[in-house]
Amino acid sequence: MNEGQGLGLVPKVLLIVLSFVSLLFLLLSGNIGQAQDESKQENPSVPPSDATYVGMDTCAGCHEDIVTAFKRNPHNSKAFEMKNDKSCESCHGPGAAHSEEGNPDLIKSFKRMRASEASETCLGCHDSGPQMHWEGSIHEQRELGCTTCHSIHSAKSKEWQLKTVRMEEQCATCHQDVRAQIQRTSHHPIREGLMFCSDCHNPHGTDTPKMIKAISVNVQCYTCHTEKRGPFLWEHPPVKENCLNCHNPHGSNHEKLLVENRPYLCQACHFDTRHPGTLYDGTSGSQASNREFSRSCSNCHLTIHGSNHPSGWTFTR
Repeated sequence: MNEGQGLGLVPKVLLIVLSFVSLLFLLLSGNIGQAQDESKQENPSVPPSDATYVGMDTCAGCHEDIVTAFKRNPHNSKAFEMKNDKSCESCHGPGAAHSEEGNPDLIKSFKRMRASEASETCLGCHDSGPQMHWEGSIHEQRELGCTTCHSIHSAKSKEWQLKTVRMEEQCATCHQDVRAQIQRTSHHPIREGLMFCSDCHNPHGTDTPKMIKAISVNVQCYTCHTEKRGPFLWEHPPVKENCLNCHNPHGSNHEKLLVENRPYLCQACHFDTRHPGTLYDGTSGSQASNREFSRSCSNCHLTIHGSNHPSGWTFTR
């Protein structure tokens, strides 16, 4: 290699070194920024340890609209006053330092908290009843918190202080699949406002799968459909096992919330019986099978959920 070729390599090497340094700087800057954001979340603004309480009237000096609305809030009720009479500062902490300096870092700010940290404040009072299973619930495990669904100062619902007007709208912010199901032809009257998600589920947590309020799916269904409870002399095994074997509780395009139309639903289990195996077998001439019409198999097997008739072992009576 001659001297001219060696000098030509210097700018190229220098360019590569500068590019590497620039890339390293960008990566470090990103990590530092991320660390600062995480630090901000892990260390939300809190009142100084020696701060004192100033009362709601002082808060109203700057936050008049919020305080006015809060006076109509359930958290400002007599029952709340009996348990804790510090009003705004019951949740936000003593506000003397914040009111004197106007520094948002000197008051407890829920906007800067992690959801779990905000929930700790709420659970200071709401630690029983429907909320008693919050710790360890699936919503808590997925890093949701009270302020994910509820708003103290800007609630839009008439009940429950939700961030949306209707409960199903709040649930649908995450459960989009269920939102689609309740729009189907056959559905529980949720969208009509005659039922709520909380009629079957406890969003704050339960000891049961899917956060249903009863000890099992069937027991939950029986709270309304008592005629299906039994006990029956002749029990239909899939019915006894789980209502969801045949029904989709949130909605279906088939009648009666069925997961499939009859007779296909029935044939999912009864595919080898003394009946013909398809809709087109067992016909005479131009007469079609009666299983194609109306309630299909249930035209004859009327008491499909169970029978108490001595001769009802096939659920025909």
